[in-house]
Amino acid sequence: MDKNIHHHIPGSQFSTHNGQLVISSGIQTLDSLLGNGIPIGTVVLIEEDFHGCYSKVLLKYFLAEGIVSTHSTFIASQDVNPYHIIKELPAVIESDPEVGDSAVSKTSNNDKLQIAFRYQNLPSYDSDYGPKENKDFGHIYDLSKTIDVSDIENSDICCWTGLRIENGTKTYSNPAYNELLKSIKNKIKEGKFFLKDNPEKRSMLRIGIHSLGSPMWLPHRKSLQSIDGTRDLDKFIFCLRALVRSAYAVAMVTVPTHLYHEMSLERCIHSSDIALRLQAFSGTELENNQSLNEYHGFFYLTKLAAVNSLVSKHPGPVEYVFKLRRKRFSIEILHLPPDIQDDNKETGKKHGNKAVHSMGCSGANSHPLDF
Repeated sequence: MDKNIHHHIPGSQFSTHNGQLVISSGIQTLDSLLGNGIPIGTVVLIEEDFHGCYSKVLLKYFLAEGIVSTHSTFIASQDVNPYHIIKELPAVIESDPEVGDSAVSKTSNNDKLQIAFRYQNLPSYDSDYGPKENKDFGHIYDLSKTIDVSDIENSDICCWTGLRIENGTKTYSNPAYNELLKSIKNKIKEGKFFLKDNPEKRSMLRIGIHSLGSPMWLPHRKSLQSIDGTRDLDKFIFCLRALVRSAYAVAMVTVPTHLYHEMSLERCIHSSDIALRLQAFSGTELENNQSLNEYHGFFYLTKLAAVNSLVSKHPGPVEYVFKLRRKRFSIEILHLPPDIQDDNKETGKKHGNKAVHSMGCSGANSHPLDF
């Protein structure tokens, strides 16, 4: 890919890790974890949390960044009206909407005493997960405000709601998958996003698919019974990646994976380039855990893209959590509080109902500090 030809594409930059052209996800901390951004021609799979609210926030960031960067946008959903998703996109602002929030990249030396000693030597975002210049890539958004109507009207946005077709196809038991692929291909062709095209002004296409494989995507009763409906999902992701790979496009797909068995999930992850998982604390035993009350769930990097390299860039054995405030969504390294008390190292060890003191030079009946 010639940098001299494509460096004028708005909202994109070349990654310092592998020289791949990348775009921002809309969340700067996520861009750092992915190696400066999302590579062009890749499919990002997001395993939804049980209620699907947090994964939808990530999708909104992704789409909002595309509109602000003057990218073309393709939005598809059968669960909600795509127009409602557009109206709920966050508004871009100049500075951090919640300066009081403590991000991993802003942890100072004065905070080290409040963090367990076993985490103090872990690498920070700036040193290992992305250069400091990455903070200037992308935009900052306020979730409490919605995008301006004029920005929506001046943007190239295509919405796909899907049609309930009675009969299936030879490839999919639910023909909606096939229709969605055709619509995406037509959008790429009409917008001249294929690598072989030579438009006057090159741009990007962002494809956002909300809750793919939900109950709304189940095959109709009259569809072909010889095709397993559970295979539609991974087949679609495989075909979508082949289509996106040949274009200046990036697809972000949220999937309610808790509805599928493990084998189907593994096939979907294998067919995607980047796989993320959100495990919310709500409704689980971790919801009332005092050590995790500051966060809303675990954030997992299941798979990272290996583009222009033999292996993907993985941050290592680090646990991540996410929190959703009123104004922003953030991803942080999990810092557990230090263990102040240790039952096995108390000065007085209890055996039954008697307390035997391990210190002191006098008799057993004397005070432990008497000499």
